Amino acid sequence: MSDIETSRLAEAAAWRVRLAQNDPQDNPRLAAWIAEDPRNAAAWNQVQSSWAVFGEHATSPEIIDLRCRALAHAHEAGRGRWVRSKRFAVAHRLAIAAGVLAVAIGGLFLWSQQPDVYSTRAGERRVVTLADGSQVALDSKSEVKVRYSADARELTLTRGQARFDVAHDIARPFSVAARAHKVIATGTSFNVDLFGPTLLVTLIEGHVVVASSAPMFSQPTNIDSQIDRIVLDAGEQVVFTPKAPPTVAHVNLGQAIAWENGEVVFENDPLPIVVDRINRYARHGVVIADTQTSELRISGVFHTGDVDGFVSTIAAYLPVRADKNADGTTRLTHR
Repeated sequence: MSDIETSRLAEAAAWRVRLAQNDPQDNPRLAAWIAEDPRNAAAWNQVQSSWAVFGEHATSPEIIDLRCRALAHAHEAGRGRWVRSKRFAVAHRLAIAAGVLAVAIGGLFLWSQQPDVYSTRAGERRVVTLADGSQVALDSKSEVKVRYSADARELTLTRGQARFDVAHDIARPFSVAARAHKVIATGTSFNVDLFGPTLLVTLIEGHVVVASSAPMFSQPTNIDSQIDRIVLDAGEQVVFTPKAPPTVAHVNLGQAIAWENGEVVFENDPLPIVVDRINRYARHGVVIADTQTSELRISGVFHTGDVDGFVSTIAAYLPVRADKNADGTTRLTHR
């Protein structure tokens, strides 16, 4: 901002505030002012750029409140009756306009540094519609941070699981970071699951690229190990684990996103993995007490949050005994 005179920025800000409700490109007086000096054009472009970012968040409660306070301040400042000279009055109006813009955009800058955070408690599911129309469906015990800017839509899944249905916008890539990996898309649907030390990315529709800051270990045909990225097609899932190469495979999408309907589906899965899934939805979880029990496997469809129903089924079909602990958890032991 130091490269452009304050007076020109103030005048550009005055034009922007004055034309806030109209298309500034249709105003011949503004066009003439921009054309008369390249420095005017530079000032206008800088103000326009800031205003564009402001406009992206204009409907958020924080910015509505900020804008109201800035305009109220400008209104009070403009009520003075003591301004006598025309020249001073013009300068005064420019200062007010610049002040409104500076307060609003400055507040936006500070506010936008803090991402929006959405989370769920045990047993809760939530669907959030973002500013661009994209939707995020959060599973139980999940959290996502959202930061939108003029040229990017950046989200971070910090825990749990979420489905992302992305509004198409080729100019602003949509990315979801999870641990050392990032899923990049422009318009598609995909599921990201932080399950213990494992990360699973499942593509429901469209195409995504999964970029990694960690080295790739294997080289399936759709993995480019030189640039550390994986390209997924619909119905494919990539699995990252700390001590093994990433794997890509076709999966049953209905099973992968059954959680959205309040169900979890298992097909001959080890009991520790099944219990970990069940515990995502439980206020008081299940604990496996011995090695023999850990070696058991089970198939079935269970309702999320119905720990008692799960435990009853386990005790009926597997050689295990279920006992309640004082803290509310259920202890499974071999019998």
